[in-house]
Amino acid sequence: MPDSLRTNRYESRCARCGHTVAAEAGVLLLSKWGYTVVYHPTHAPEADAQGGTSDASAMRVNQREEPCQVCDVVVPEGLGVLVRSRFDGWQVYHPEHLREPAPPRRGPHTGWHQRRLIALDIETTGNRYGVDRIVGAAVYAADGSARSWLIDPGPGPLMMAPYKKHGITVEHACAHGVPTAHALNEIAVVLARHLITKDPMVVWNAPFVLTTLEAELLRHGLIALSDRVPEGLSPICDPLVLDRHADPFRSGGRALEAVTEWYGIPHCHPGHAAFDAEASLALARVIGSCFPPVGRLSRQALHREQVCWHARYAQDAEARRPTENRDMT
Repeated sequence: MPDSLRTNRYESRCARCGHTVAAEAGVLLLSKWGYTVVYHPTHAPEADAQGGTSDASAMRVNQREEPCQVCDVVVPEGLGVLVRSRFDGWQVYHPEHLREPAPPRRGPHTGWHQRRLIALDIETTGNRYGVDRIVGAAVYAADGSARSWLIDPGPGPLMMAPYKKHGITVEHACAHGVPTAHALNEIAVVLARHLITKDPMVVWNAPFVLTTLEAELLRHGLIALSDRVPEGLSPICDPLVLDRHADPFRSGGRALEAVTEWYGIPHCHPGHAAFDAEASLALARVIGSCFPPVGRLSRQALHREQVCWHARYAQDAEARRPTENRDMT
């Protein structure tokens, strides 16, 4: 046995085979999940320089039902993994959600994320303001109620951008969709009724979604959403802006699908408005819970801060662009 490895002082059970290991006859390793484990010398995984291991055999299962620290779904007894936290004692995870690094633990603090939120998402023919048309929309509320619209984009030479994932064709929307003006007015009424309560409206990538919606309302001679609410389009909660601000240096993509996966939020059909709206609302709540400085903001401060955070992000992104690309625009 290498001199750098410690032996067990007391009789214990081997983490690999489960059989008894006599005192001073086993190998004692530090699990990366925060506790020591004992092995028969022939069963011990290779240890790192600090005498630790991340081998799956070193996991400790939960002895009672507890909510998973990532997805908040209850983990049945014996089916989860226990991890020792530096500050909060033992925590339980689903095995598939156990990873390093991981999102911060969800906190019990109160805030806007626990209020009656509503989420909006739209499906469009492309990503150009004032040019592309809305062909679908969905609204999802915190109480589980939802509405969705398939929208006829109207006449004109329209083409669906190939990168759109929602699966709606222009032909299908024209044949089966609700007339544009009628659908847009219904959407605006639902959203204005919520915004008047001064509870946040969740919109992933809000600058694009809300600008497109306003442009379409005005194009059809309807009252803009911002003119239907005394205080305008506020408060808005954009989980994309929140995530960029709260965790700016995390590697990986920032698409809705990638961010929901990071926070352990189920998202079955990315690109579909109904599922995107539901996932966006859940994501806003989780981010508010994981980051107390964000979750404890007042609703008005949440809106104001996001305006500043998004402007700062846009400035930084522009500064990172190659000089020759900036000169060409």
